[in-house]
Amino acid sequence: MAVLLLGEVTNGELNRDATAKAVAALKSLGDVTVLCAGSSAKAAAEDAAK
Repeated sequence: MAVLLLGEVTNGELNRDATAKAVAALKSLGDVTVLCAGSSAKAAAEDAAK
């Protein structure tokens, strides 16, 4: 199963702690993709890709 997780982005920064916890919880379900949306989300998306 594929899972889409909406990353929490505030002021262009990804909430790494919350995202990491959510990814860890969802990994057992299958592939996890993190979506970072918004006008200042580019840096957050790059951070999520790490």
